[in-house]
Amino acid sequence: MGWGNGFIGEEYTRSRFLTGIAKTIALVFLTAALPARPALAAITVPYDPGTDLRQIAKTYLGDADLWPSILKASGIERITDLTPGQGLTVPTTEVAAARSALDTSNARIQDANAAGAQVFAFDEIDKAIRLHDDALSKQKAGDWSKTLELAVAAEGLASKAYALAEKNRDQAAEARLSDRQGWVEGQRPEDLGWEERKMNAVLIEEEKVRTLSRSTAQITFRDSGRLRLNANSHAVIQRMRVDPLKKREDAKVSLVEGDFYALLGGDSDRKTLQVDVPDVNAQIDSGDFWVRQDVSGAKFTNYDDKRVEIAARGDRVDLGRNEGVVIRSGEAPRQKVELLGTPDLLAPADDGEVYNRTADLSWSPVRDAAGYWLEVARDPNFNRMVDSVSALPDTSFTLENLDTGIYYWRISALDQFGLPGPRSLSHRFDMRIDTAPPYLRLDAPLSSDIHREASVEVKGESEPGAEVSVNGAPAAVDTQGAYRLTVTLQPGSNVLTVLSRDAAGNETKVSREVVYMPDTTAKITFNAAIPRLSARHFVTNGNEISLSGETEHDAKLQVLDADGSVRASASTNGDGVFAFTLPLSADEGDYKISVISPSGFSSQDSFKVSIDRNPPAIDLDTPLPRLTSTEFLALRGTVTDSRTVQLNGRDIPLKDNRFDEVITLKEGENTIEMSAGDLAGNVTVETWTVTLDQSPPTYVSHSIKPGSGGRVNVEVKADDASGLAKAAPFTLLSNGTEVDGFLRYNKLSKSYRGAVAVASADISGVRLAGIELQDDAGNKIRVRLK
Repeated sequence: MGWGNGFIGEEYTRSRFLTGIAKTIALVFLTAALPARPALAAITVPYDPGTDLRQIAKTYLGDADLWPSILKASGIERITDLTPGQGLTVPTTEVAAARSALDTSNARIQDANAAGAQVFAFDEIDKAIRLHDDALSKQKAGDWSKTLELAVAAEGLASKAYALAEKNRDQAAEARLSDRQGWVEGQRPEDLGWEERKMNAVLIEEEKVRTLSRSTAQITFRDSGRLRLNANSHAVIQRMRVDPLKKREDAKVSLVEGDFYALLGGDSDRKTLQVDVPDVNAQIDSGDFWVRQDVSGAKFTNYDDKRVEIAARGDRVDLGRNEGVVIRSGEAPRQKVELLGTPDLLAPADDGEVYNRTADLSWSPVRDAAGYWLEVARDPNFNRMVDSVSALPDTSFTLENLDTGIYYWRISALDQFGLPGPRSLSHRFDMRIDTAPPYLRLDAPLSSDIHREASVEVKGESEPGAEVSVNGAPAAVDTQGAYRLTVTLQPGSNVLTVLSRDAAGNETKVSREVVYMPDTTAKITFNAAIPRLSARHFVTNGNEISLSGETEHDAKLQVLDADGSVRASASTNGDGVFAFTLPLSADEGDYKISVISPSGFSSQDSFKVSIDRNPPAIDLDTPLPRLTSTEFLALRGTVTDSRTVQLNGRDIPLKDNRFDEVITLKEGENTIEMSAGDLAGNVTVETWTVTLDQSPPTYVSHSIKPGSGGRVNVEVKADDASGLAKAAPFTLLSNGTEVDGFLRYNKLSKSYRGAVAVASADISGVRLAGIELQDDAGNKIRVRLK
């Protein structure tokens, strides 16, 4: 098989949808329509939340990946900007016209090349090809209007190139340097030295051409036959002759050093090429062959059914398809050998897409291969070579710093003699700079859903070929881009993050929060501060009770009495805290409380409430004195139905409902307060006042006056804050004789008074010797008088 010939034919057949008159009429119509844009029709499709944008693109445009064109035509920048009810503009006619124009221009370019436009109308065909490539780029960018315009212009230039080629192909025989990589030099007979040869330089008879390291040069003849000089090669175009009458062209090339392969093109058998190698006579009818010449000798391979005849030192070898031979310097040809088979191209896939200006190429190994030869071009005919690398030891190679656009590549295996086997079928890839994030839609679950099962199916749609993961786990994606994955949930809130990554590494992320609430009985914990007789028996002193506590978060609560009537309801917050007031209908009642989780699952618990309106009773063993002279006061008694007892603000202990406390009094009035509270909140408060008086009465004055009947009237004045005793014992001296007695306290005069009998009527011999004063608190003082 010729190098790439099969692919050219396949590509040509595949692309020619419009031919002949129909093609011309269609292009004329499209060209005439261009100035009238935007007259190209479009349809409008309403957008609903459930609308599948990729399906719309597939239905109306024939390609689901054209959904960005719908957004662009609708004036929408991002898919997230879509709103329900919005009309989507689908550029159906514009897309169809652009595609048809691309097919037509591609077919016309192929026709022109076959007619020899690469030689006779190079400027026109080169511009046509570049316009066609630009149209493909605009197509990838979704600019259909520009695609149509460029494709129509490319078809026009290709038609012009075709006409020029048909007119000029039978003129003077010349060749053209149709492609060059690296440094290429030439030398005509009249030139004194080597000069650089630019792209599309015209080559004449007896012109020398050579390539340097990592350089290649393609010489194209008038009928598109071509010869590719590889690196470090030197050849001479010895003869180029044309017979206009017989329409036959003959050429002779002398290979001084290096190697080249030849593809004798055109649409007839009008071409013959002789190759002159030192000490070797080669007659070649083949249209696809390779030759190498160096100091060690020559090598020939043939990839065509037509023969390659090699003669040296009196021996001759005829090479058939996929055969090669080595001729050592000064020797006869060796035994011809079967060339190695072709590798299978593995990656990237044919028509695949690569990104980031780097392409990692790989192919299958060929048995007994000593190396591999890689060729990369920008066109399927390998006329525009990008790279040519031989003697690769491995089955992979990385191309770097590539521009955007279409590339073609092929591989041949090298045997131990360095003979390249037949070239593999070429693959092509599209180098893209893709920064647009992939399409991603998350259909289920909804963020408002609360799940009672431990797993949920996550599903939606992304771009075909994109990798989709949910929380890092890969999801299954079908050919239409639909994905699904079953995810295990944890109780409570779960964040589901769906990530779509396209081949270029662009990412789109959608996160959704769902709640998993398993059907488990809710635990209710009442506030420990609520008064209770037992764990679920509460007590209060009024007609209602305030209850609070914790249970399941974001739940609803209902309290029902024994008749099933709803007595109270409440909701818990995000922490599960609740509080409500329950009105009571009886002094004692049983109630049920239901906890309804957000998922709808209901749990029940029960409790009892009693009303206690009777406060505790405080009873003293003995009443407390109003007045005392004793600093320490004993307080003893009982408290019934009490939970807490306080004496003057401090808690005091009870033992068998009894208390026994000693209070230290301070001088003056002392207020004593005792309170007792029960579980229901009833409180009893008792208050007493005890005055401590430890100061005795104060003597003020006294008087003795004569009375009647041998008596004298004695009056003693004294003072005391607590009050004085009713009587005061005294001693009276009457002329040396002691007279004892008691004086009575007179409240009106606030003094002690009394009539005392004496033996002598002469009161001058009577005096008060002493008196004992005592107050109500029991404090005493003996006052001695001189």
